[in-house]
Parts: sequence; structure tokens; C-alpha cells
Amino acid sequence: MRLIVIGLIIGINFLWASNGEDIFKKNCMACHSLYIPQSKLLSNFENKNKELNLKAPTLNQLSFMLKDRVGDRKSDNESRKFELENFITNYLENSDKRKGVIPHYINKFFKTMPSMKGRLDEDEIEAVSDYIFDYSENIMIEKGVKRYSYKEAVELAKKEHKIIMIEGYLPYCRFCIRMDREVMVEEAVKKILNKDFLLVKVNLAIEKLPLGMKRLGTPSFYFIKSNAKEIIDMIEGFGSQKDFIELLNDIKKRSK
Repeated sequence: MRLIVIGLIIGINFLWASNGEDIFKKNCMACHSLYIPQSKLLSNFENKNKELNLKAPTLNQLSFMLKDRVGDRKSDNESRKFELENFITNYLENSDKRKGVIPHYINKFFKTMPSMKGRLDEDEIEAVSDYIFDYSENIMIEKGVKRYSYKEAVELAKKEHKIIMIEGYLPYCRFCIRMDREVMVEEAVKKILNKDFLLVKVNLAIEKLPLGMKRLGTPSFYFIKSNAKEIIDMIEGFGSQKDFIELLNDIKKRSK
């Protein structure tokens, strides 16, 4: 019985240790905040970090920058996670702002991170690396506009008289990523989209567009009337929050 109890305790401790979120919160949150919207971060650093007084980059900044600057963006996720784990392992032992991924105009407000050599074992580093890698996508889903499959959108559009908006993207498209990080998470954009639109994200590398629509460059937006039969417009390119809201309002007028 005692051996069973000891085994259970070891198993529970292993599961806890393998939880990247818990490891990050225990070892990193004394300096690193979790999520702060990009617009607030931009304003903060334009004002010399006086608005937020951050001690270190936020977790969303780390996740975004590491995915942007470490490894081959066109590789599969497992390969990219392995590359990220190697980078983090080396940086934890030999932290050097000059070798980091955060731009100088941000990093100049922070002190060099002290070495964490020996603080985390291999399993913990792997777990926290996976957590950081996945965080950017997870936070965009959590903080962004609600997403639907095309089938779901067609059914809801007819019932709720909403416009179907397909966002065409490629996983390695920089402006697609910027659109999701900087525009689709903003409250003013979310309010309009959640009220009058149904968002469908389509990976143009592996998925076809409905209604015989031809693929544009990325990011691209395809607007379909609530009857799911008539195309309102197809637009290509990245725009600011203001530009995108103007586009959405124009589409609403033309959908009637």
C-alpha cells in the first residue's frame, strides 16, 4: 500500500511539473505579465514604459516574437517547438539581451534576465517551451472574434441574418499574423464582427474557398450575404483597426 501511495505522489508531482503554465507562473511571473493587448503595449513603449512600468516582456510578446524569430516559420509545429526549446534552454543558461528576440526599442527598458541555469530540468523546459509556443494562438482565439466552421456559419447566417466573413490566411504570412494580433482582438472590431458577421478562418494552403471564389493574396477577406449564395466582395491586404472598421461598415451597407 505504501508503495502505491508513493507512486501516486510521484505521478501527481510529475504531472504538475509537466504543466507548462504552472511552471511559467511559478518561475517567470515575478517579472513577466501574461496578456496585455498590442495597442496598450505600443502606447506604453511610445511613452517610455511609463504607463505600465513593465519589468520584462509580456507572455504574448515573448510568444509572438519567439515564433516570429526562432526557426523556420514554414516548418511543422513539432520541428518549430524543438527549435524553440533549444533556444530557450540556451537563453536560460546564458541570457544576453543582444541574442534575444525582443526588439531593442522595447528591450532597452528592461534589465538583463539573471541566469536560470539549473532552475528547471529538461522536462520542465520542454513543458514551458510548449506553453509559450502555443500561447500566441490560444490567446488570439480566447481574446479574438468567435470563429465558426463554414458549415456552422451558413446555418447561422440564414437564421440570424448575418454576413459570412471568410478570413483567408497562410500560417507563415506575417501580415495575417499581424491582423490577428493587432486588429481582430480589439474591442471595437470584435463588437462589430460579433454583432453582424460570422468569422470563418480558412488556411488557403490546404483549404478551398466556397462558391467558386478564387484565392487572393493573404490576408484576404471574402464577404458572403446571409443567404450563403451571393458574394458581396473580396478584399486583399492588411489594414489598421480604423481601416478595417470602415470596411466592415461599408460591407454592411452593401449587404442590404
